[in-house]
Amino acid sequence: MRKYNLIIVGLLIIISPTLNAQVNVSKAFNRASKEVKKSSDKKEAEEKAQAEQAEKERLQKELEKDYPLLSRFEGAEKVYEKLVKWEEYNLPVNSNDSYLHWEAYTKLEGRVLRYQYKVGSENNSAYLLKMYKTKLENAGFDVVLAMDGKELGISSQTFYKEYYTTLGNSKFGFAFGTQGCRDHSLIVGKITKDGKTVFASIYMTVFDNTSLITQDIIEAETIEEQKVIVTIFRGSTVNYDDKMGYDEFYVTTNVTSEGELTTKRIEGNIHHRFCYAPADRSIKEIITNYEEAIKSKGGKILVSSSGKEFYKEFSKKRPDHGLTNYEWIQFGLYNNYYLSAIVSGDKTDHYVLILPAQVEKKLVYSLVIIETTAMEKGFVTADNINDDMLSKGHIAIYGIHFETGQSVIKLKSKETLNTIANYLNNNTEKTFYIVGHTDNVGDFTENKVLSDDRAKSVMNELINTYSVKADQLKAYGVSSLSPVASNSTDEGKAKNRRVEIVEQ
Repeated sequence: MRKYNLIIVGLLIIISPTLNAQVNVSKAFNRASKEVKKSSDKKEAEEKAQAEQAEKERLQKELEKDYPLLSRFEGAEKVYEKLVKWEEYNLPVNSNDSYLHWEAYTKLEGRVLRYQYKVGSENNSAYLLKMYKTKLENAGFDVVLAMDGKELGISSQTFYKEYYTTLGNSKFGFAFGTQGCRDHSLIVGKITKDGKTVFASIYMTVFDNTSLITQDIIEAETIEEQKVIVTIFRGSTVNYDDKMGYDEFYVTTNVTSEGELTTKRIEGNIHHRFCYAPADRSIKEIITNYEEAIKSKGGKILVSSSGKEFYKEFSKKRPDHGLTNYEWIQFGLYNNYYLSAIVSGDKTDHYVLILPAQVEKKLVYSLVIIETTAMEKGFVTADNINDDMLSKGHIAIYGIHFETGQSVIKLKSKETLNTIANYLNNNTEKTFYIVGHTDNVGDFTENKVLSDDRAKSVMNELINTYSVKADQLKAYGVSSLSPVASNSTDEGKAKNRRVEIVEQ
């Protein structure tokens, strides 16, 4: 045993220097690796700093030049420039019309460049607007909006507050503020080039001894356009702006030939604006403008009629609306026209009310928009049948159930059929189509026959069981020709399988 121990000790004596040497070599190698990594990291950091500095210098040189797609106004001196690689920019325009939309603005995201130029004050606002319109068009831009001071309808102070403060566009900075000018104008252009959409927003302000041009270029990567129902009449000024929040309001939805009014209490988010129209406009022009705007959005005019009786219904909620100015105090005496309409959507409906009045030399009007939750599809009551008929001229019914692949009506449809019959029997002066719809599963011709048979089954059930007049109804089937949703999902197919009541 002792012999073996001596051998082990001898081996340790022999190996120990080798192990120590290996440990030392390993430590040296680790130290060298750390030094190499440290040197590499330092080099990488230096290269990164150099690249950032080079990029900064490149961007600075880019800013020193005019934007490639839009040169500066002739003789203009640049006084400010800023580039932000990625930021949100809120533009109060919409592709559907040429109005300012302070609330339903278009949100752009992308690279933003702001330039400010100054020129002599002999370049007045109208001249600058005219020249920039030509400049944009020659550069291939579509002019989305072009407004002089009168058309803007607000002071430069109000514009500054809305455009730069409220919309958040002041974050790109200025050499000089744009407040306190004696005239101003705005032009917005849009161009798509090399797959990139670019907006140019140019705001021109004229002071006593200089004119200032604030030119914003937005290279938009994302464009989110908010829905616009209606806005103030072009050139109007808003005297009173009341965002009442969620509340109730009274809307006249019908007026008979005898002058009897049907007024409904509507709940929703209410926005009331009292406005002064341009001096050279008329009540008829305002009403026609709003009727066309509502129809262009797919809306339906409920009431468009002269008469003083409407104002009483309009004033049931908050009669004074917090207004004390002379035109509003006299408004009820001079108002003699009423327009109500509804613009329906999948998730929300919007009621629109317009009441104009010529108060001595001032033409004023109230604009009220009420946003309500759209009725739950398929839940049938006398009220929502009436509402859909008024707003759309038809209603989709999901409460009528059939045996699979047949036109036999199930017993659980009784309550829905009874509701429909009550509505029809209370409106015997009107005639309707019963229209059957299917999804796109299966043969089109077979679905056409099935939809036609189901429509006839509903018509016959209403006539024979619920005493609806036969001459009120006609039945047709349209198979899958009129979907209300995509047939690519089960949910969409379920929405497309329906019966509709359509006013003739």
